Amino acid sequence: MMIFFIFAVIAVSSPGHAVSSSTLSLSLQGHEFQSEYDVQLIFNETVESLILCSAACNQNPSCRTFDYDSSSHRCRLFEADLTNGAIVATASQTSIVGSVILSASLYASMYNQYCSACQENRYQICSSTTNTCQCPGNSYWNGSMCPLQLFENATCSQIDACRSDLNLSCIINSSGEFTQCSI
Repeated sequence: MMIFFIFAVIAVSSPGHAVSSSTLSLSLQGHEFQSEYDVQLIFNETVESLILCSAACNQNPSCRTFDYDSSSHRCRLFEADLTNGAIVATASQTSIVGSVILSASLYASMYNQYCSACQENRYQICSSTTNTCQCPGNSYWNGSMCPLQLFENATCSQIDACRSDLNLSCIINSSGEFTQCSI
């Protein structure tokens, strides 16, 4: 099954603050998002429009994907993306999926810089312990961007690549190489 995408840019601003924007790809109607892990659903509410649902995703640094049904007004935000979820056909022809498009250029210029560099930015947050721009929760710095942390049994290549909130660590084998996420 082929899914076609249209692109939209969502920008949210408030008086006296910088604009925080994201570029989204939108599926055709008749699709919803199915995350691999239930813990990745971060919001499930009723909102009045697709624009408000996409704005809610844009305002949440953990949101990578959302779906919205214009009949039921159901808006769901996920910290999952297509690496651990899927866009699937649904019986509702009024449901649509939006995915935040990420690239290294959104991260590299500000990672580990003073917090002023990432103020009002959805891709990195200010760490109160280091006063520097860091990856948002449940993601990690891989040298160029902040992908989602991995789940149990996933192959990992660095110590912070696994979901620590689920007590997972990147196991090191007898040769000193990182292998997989495990409890």
